[in-house]
Amino acid sequence: MTGMDRRDFLRWMGVGAGVAATELGLPLRLLAAADPDQNPLAGSVARDWEKIYRDQYKYDSTFDWVCSPNDTHACRVRAYVRNGIVTRLGNTYDYQTYADIYGNKATANWNPRQCAKGYTFHRVLYGPYRLKHPIVRKGWKAWADAGFPDLTPELKSKYLFDRRGEDEFIQISWEDALRDIAKALVSIADRYSGEKGKERLLAQGYQPEMVEATGGAGTRCIKMRGGMGLLGVIGKYGMYRLNNSLAILDTIIRRVGPKDAKAGRNWSNYTWHGDQAPGHPWVHGLQASDCDFNDLRFSKLIIMDGKNLVENKLTDSHWFIECMERGAKIVVIAPEYGPPSTKADYWIPIRPQTDAALWLGVTRLMIENRWYDEAFIKAFTDFPLLVRTDTLQRLRAHEVFSGYRSSLAPDGPSMKVQGLTPEQHARLGDYVIWDEKTNAPRALTRDDVGERMAKKGFAPALAGTFKIKLVDGKEAEVATLWTLYQVHLRDYDLDTVAEITHAPKEMIRQLAQDIGAMKPVAIHQGEGINHWFHATEMNRAAYLPLMLTGNIGKPGAGCHTWAGNYKAALFQGSPWTGPGFKGWVAEDPFHPTLDPNASGKDVEAHAYTKDEEPAYWNHGDLALIVNTPKFGRRNFTGESHMPTPSKAIIFSNVNLINNAKWAYGVIKNVNPNVEMIVAIDIQMTASIEYADLALPANSWLEFEGLEIT
Repeated sequence: MTGMDRRDFLRWMGVGAGVAATELGLPLRLLAAADPDQNPLAGSVARDWEKIYRDQYKYDSTFDWVCSPNDTHACRVRAYVRNGIVTRLGNTYDYQTYADIYGNKATANWNPRQCAKGYTFHRVLYGPYRLKHPIVRKGWKAWADAGFPDLTPELKSKYLFDRRGEDEFIQISWEDALRDIAKALVSIADRYSGEKGKERLLAQGYQPEMVEATGGAGTRCIKMRGGMGLLGVIGKYGMYRLNNSLAILDTIIRRVGPKDAKAGRNWSNYTWHGDQAPGHPWVHGLQASDCDFNDLRFSKLIIMDGKNLVENKLTDSHWFIECMERGAKIVVIAPEYGPPSTKADYWIPIRPQTDAALWLGVTRLMIENRWYDEAFIKAFTDFPLLVRTDTLQRLRAHEVFSGYRSSLAPDGPSMKVQGLTPEQHARLGDYVIWDEKTNAPRALTRDDVGERMAKKGFAPALAGTFKIKLVDGKEAEVATLWTLYQVHLRDYDLDTVAEITHAPKEMIRQLAQDIGAMKPVAIHQGEGINHWFHATEMNRAAYLPLMLTGNIGKPGAGCHTWAGNYKAALFQGSPWTGPGFKGWVAEDPFHPTLDPNASGKDVEAHAYTKDEEPAYWNHGDLALIVNTPKFGRRNFTGESHMPTPSKAIIFSNVNLINNAKWAYGVIKNVNPNVEMIVAIDIQMTASIEYADLALPANSWLEFEGLEIT
């Protein structure tokens, strides 16, 4: 074919194709061009093959439900039912119709909102691991039928308390299950009440401080946990209502009145998980800062600090993806190169627990290079406030101005919107700045920020150290918080921060430059890093770069975490509505409100329970008490947080064994001393495998009564 040009090649291909078609017996009309005037669909087309697909998606009815496996999700899902069975799940595509009491509506951009797990939730309902009836461990049932005798080492082995997980589960009726649980609660509360109860606990090796914390009430050894209760306030937090009612049992056993009655211990949820950002209240006084995920669309720089917006926010990750499509820059700070890092413009590797040093180093770079918004800093941050250098406490107005009377208005935002009370304000007092116009100290209130500050003619000095004469006649040296931060940040030069964090210096500098140059900037901190020992400092330090640049209080900006516990505020009470959901979980069992038409204000709430951290159970069922050779016995837990021995554990909607650290130690060393473990869940879990009884629960899809998520 040497010397063949393009025209010859095409002619040869045409001949070759025709020869090939002839040899294969193909009619050449198939190669002819279609007649543009002929309708290929004019004739009848056999479409019977479509029936199988139409039948597959056919349904008899639909209903909507809320899938709420986590506080920050709660997707509305449509279930398609055929022959009484949910065959598939799908979106409702109606988020744009949702509105609050003020008429504010969501946007259609929320559609579709559902993750792959939600799409297949019906497989959990009909799957092989679904709990469909109560089950009981065979050995525990034998112990119950024997009358709940004291568990000597021999009886623990006989009834397999020391080998949970190896025993056999058998089906039991609801009536028998509830009766046996009730009898066990009575037996355990009675066994460990009074002086004899204390002696039994001490003989079993529990710390004297823990035994004393029972107050002689065996009910205090009963622990209940409504796991992630905001996923079902009525049902899951109803666990705490039951626990509070054990005060009645205590009055019967110890023969005390309601005034001295003690109920069980309520195990916490969020603090054991470590989800909450402990530093947020230090910064702004709120339990947590969060934004609507719709807000991500406005961000130009998204920083994921130990946060996985790709995998851990499945239903809402599209907002994050849309930011990428709009050209936003993505930065990931994490020890490992994970899924978020694959989507990032750059990934900053970091040693665990060193995030605070990183943010302080970034802050120093921004200040040194003047990558900050001075007007915002003066108007909206506490950097200009004066601090006494002798006490390192903020200077209060009453310390400087004789006969000082606050001008904080009762109808201002602090009191009217934020709910600050006069008593709280009296304790906090007002603060002082150095006014550049008058070259003298000047008092200001909590409401004097932004435009309010400007209208009153404040001109706060950002930097400086001053001498001020106090009301008591003494002279005190004061400095602005901005000036004191310059001292604090001396330890966080770029070389030192890189050494502490193991983060590359050029990336630390790049992060500081990006925060200083881009707006809006949002930092999303993961719940996992809130477990770290320096979590409080980490949360607080992350706010500093945002304070420098005005990236607070604006769409697409801020420092956020996603634990969800802040939503408890939605259920809190008020003087005009009553005790809120406390009236449900802690209604006084001795004075219940029996009138179904009663106002919420008529509900009497009284908590006979005491809160406790399951972390103590998780760590040997022990308090942190150490016998030191020099200082003797030291109680680091303290009286306020002292746990009690765990003798009965009932929990709902939580996989304790899966959550526990060092689970092997819990299973082998702690739980053999627990006399009853009851798990309430939708399907089999590791916690049920090592429980005594398991009770099946309705899923969110199956709720038929009132529930709140």
